[in-house]
Amino acid sequence: MRLIGNSNPKYNWARHWKTEEELHTMTKPLREYYERTNYLVQQYLYIDRLLDSSLPHDLLNEYNDLPRSSFRGVEVPDTISEEPGNSLVASFRDSAVATAEASPAAIPTPEFGSLDDDTAADDAQARPLSSSAAAKKVKRTPKAIYRPTETTPLFNNEDVEEDEYWGNNPKPEIPWLEEDDDLDSGDSIVALAIQVNFAANVILLAGKIAVVAAVPSMSVLASLVDAVLDFLSTVIVWTTTWLISRQDQYEYPVGRRRLEPLGVLVFSVIMITSFTQVALESAQKLASSDNELIELGIPAISIMVSTVVIKGLCWIWCRLVKNSSVQALAADAMTDVIFNIGSIFFPIVGFYAKIWWMDALGGLLLSVVVIFNWSQTSLEHIKNLSGFSATADERNILLYLTMRFAKTIRQIQGLQAYHAGDKLIVECDIVLDASTTLRDSHDLSESLSYVLESVPVVDRAFVHTDYATYNLPTHMQQ
Repeated sequence: MRLIGNSNPKYNWARHWKTEEELHTMTKPLREYYERTNYLVQQYLYIDRLLDSSLPHDLLNEYNDLPRSSFRGVEVPDTISEEPGNSLVASFRDSAVATAEASPAAIPTPEFGSLDDDTAADDAQARPLSSSAAAKKVKRTPKAIYRPTETTPLFNNEDVEEDEYWGNNPKPEIPWLEEDDDLDSGDSIVALAIQVNFAANVILLAGKIAVVAAVPSMSVLASLVDAVLDFLSTVIVWTTTWLISRQDQYEYPVGRRRLEPLGVLVFSVIMITSFTQVALESAQKLASSDNELIELGIPAISIMVSTVVIKGLCWIWCRLVKNSSVQALAADAMTDVIFNIGSIFFPIVGFYAKIWWMDALGGLLLSVVVIFNWSQTSLEHIKNLSGFSATADERNILLYLTMRFAKTIRQIQGLQAYHAGDKLIVECDIVLDASTTLRDSHDLSESLSYVLESVPVVDRAFVHTDYATYNLPTHMQQ
């Protein structure tokens, strides 16, 4: 409490929140404005809940509860001497160490200039005398911060205060804090859903290969290429997930989380290249003098219709399983349903309407749509991997968190937030009083860095402390 101080009065964000019913009655520009406002309200509410939780105080208590061995010098073993005359000195040192261990009161207590006697006494009582008593590790995930524990009171005034805070205004959902019933990735129903989806892809891929071998349709060829690349995406996702889980603090000190956007970037390049080839084949067929109509036939139509039906059933089932991986499979199944409907529509319409170029046009249009979508995805990941800056809204949210964190922070000298993959690297410069001790400065800055990393969009945060409002360039290249 001495470093953080009392929490500042919270701003009433509810006055700016708009419900879905209110948004539907607005024009498009006005609705987009208030949708962005709702997003910002949710983020600021999350920061308020984060700072009003016990996390900042728990982090500082971790440093107060350090074992006594953390406040004394490192004990270096004596050098073993080959000279027989030094054995007396070694035995004297051993007896001195034994005496010191037998009487802990002889160990000097560290002094901190800015702490008063009461605070120092409290810290001395809080620290265990044994170096083996480790401080309890604080869980910093959002759900761990706000989930009730065994020590949470059954009856408190938080609900009453929250009702008074919101009043008659609509209460928005705060992202990352809502309790859900998400299933674990190791759950049997999750594994079954993935296996069923994989088996369906194998069967449907074999059917599409048979259709393309029998009928030279550009639309069906585009659907076949999409099915083949679905398997490649699965291999890339499994490989990157496996590599990320194998942590090596020596070769990869901060982990390999950037492999995920790298894998998506590699897959997007393969996707764009493959469908560019399909688009070129379709364009060549449109420019050729071959005006033959493409007839799919009953077997081919049956296979393609069964593809749509099976993928539709997979989508209906997977969307009921509350797991992020299975939900991604559901979204992919829905995309396949739309894509396969287009693959059937163009050749059938072209055959019965006697329009020979309809099939080639369908293959070209489907390829252009895929190329456009994946080009946007690849450009986004290229920017993020190149160190693209955070948006103004994200930067303002991080500034708001830093500003509200502690009363001892006099000024915020600077805040840089930039991408290193999907998440952000944050560098924050804060100004403290010149009389702040090294211990207080360390505890405050490191606690702030942990709280910044508790924001889900942040990967790593670095907090630099200063005592002056100006600062020379801190890096060689600016």
